[in-house]
Amino acid sequence: MRAAKERAALLKNQVVVNVDKLRPTNSFGTPDFVARGFYADRPFNCKTCASPQVWTATQQRWWYEIAQGDVWTVAVLCRPCRRRERERRNDAREVHLAGLAKKASKR
Repeated sequence: MRAAKERAALLKNQVVVNVDKLRPTNSFGTPDFVARGFYADRPFNCKTCASPQVWTATQQRWWYEIAQGDVWTVAVLCRPCRRRERERRNDAREVHLAGLAKKASKR
């Protein structure tokens, strides 16, 4: 009973890993969260704007178990910078496709 209470206290702000839902990997290593058995909040600085951020345990579970992200990837961009990067890529794709359509219409 005491061990269960200690484990519950330890896992208060963590989310337990469901290894069966992780994407298969060909690596010989084991990610730290799998070895630990739970996701823990992970602080990082945004690669673009350098603002301090926290990749929460719940966000990690979503990324690794639901979105099937690679177990060796970690968050590097904050949400606003991710949105800007997504919009930049979409705009670049539209310009590229418009250029291809224009080129095809000249034939």
